[in-house]
Amino acid sequence: MVTNGADGADKQPAPLIPHVLHVVDRDAFARFGCMFRQLGLALSAAEVRVSLLTDEPAAVAELEATPVEARHFPALSGWSAWRLLSFLRRQFSPPPDVVHTWSTAALGQLSDWTLAADRPLLVHVSTRRDLERFKRRGIRSNERLLAACRHYAERLRERWPASAESITVSRPALLVPEQAPELNVRDRTLGLLWTGVLDDRSGLEVLIEAVARLRSMNCDLQLVLIGQGPATRDIWQEVRRRRVQDCVSLIAKSGLWDQALAGADVYVVPACQHDLALGPLMAMGLGKVVVSSRDQPAEWFIEDQTTLQFTPGSAVELAYHITRTAAGHPNVRAVTRAAAQYVRENHAVTVLAGELATLYRETLASKPAASRAAPGAQQ
Repeated sequence: MVTNGADGADKQPAPLIPHVLHVVDRDAFARFGCMFRQLGLALSAAEVRVSLLTDEPAAVAELEATPVEARHFPALSGWSAWRLLSFLRRQFSPPPDVVHTWSTAALGQLSDWTLAADRPLLVHVSTRRDLERFKRRGIRSNERLLAACRHYAERLRERWPASAESITVSRPALLVPEQAPELNVRDRTLGLLWTGVLDDRSGLEVLIEAVARLRSMNCDLQLVLIGQGPATRDIWQEVRRRRVQDCVSLIAKSGLWDQALAGADVYVVPACQHDLALGPLMAMGLGKVVVSSRDQPAEWFIEDQTTLQFTPGSAVELAYHITRTAAGHPNVRAVTRAAAQYVRENHAVTVLAGELATLYRETLASKPAASRAAPGAQQ
């Protein structure tokens, strides 16, 4: 068949479909939850073939009957992770075009594998632990860093000025309703929610003190704590010491926080959240009140626009914001409306998927021609 040269010149080649492996450890899944399912679907719609590797069985279950190919490995950190390299070689032949890991768990194995296979490795920095590790370790030739907030990107750029242009801010994202429901808490029990790791950095002592103050003022409330950690026993002893165990519930299953948000009125971040999480953003997007300490690294904590903020360590100020919420103060309702709009405009999962799809293709296009295979080939 003869093709008209003029007609053929006008045709643009179809965009290549890269195969991207997302690596999500149990900790990242606990912090970002449903984001990975939503992002996987959005990336698939953006012509990216997505696989996911995780040590969290619930993440695999969530991706059943979706275009995302989810695979389970028992442990991405600790002594059991030594078998990961051989697992990757067996499961992915040929290797994916791009590997995108959402933490520094198993970074050594992933880096060795991608370097040997001549594949780019994108590493998402979303915790202070990840940040400090890269400040000590350095960046290998096939690696590119993504920072989950502007503050972490600035710290990485200061440490690695030669790589500053390649360090990208890529914020958490989610699906949010077009119209968040109006705050309505009058004449019913006020629901407070905290999620995270129960340790000495959680700020739960401040939150429990604030709850005790509110109870002494006859404020009708219920606090739900979702998470686990080394300070679990100490936290519950503090709850009993303050005599508020009748209005505090502790659920030691980190993956339930997104479901619990539906019944909450207030999401509390009582201390600096060094390990970024989707919870506050989801709460904002759903029209909930977010009350946080005033020392957050993430730029989406904006005082009197997306959150009500208090001086770190001040249970009195924290309690004050909760009483304003319980009273249905007009200013509090205005903040919830502004916060929901902010999330819709800045954290839409479809926008993140489009940005990542472009980044994956640009990363592949920037590889030297001699080492660049056609994305999707032989897969």
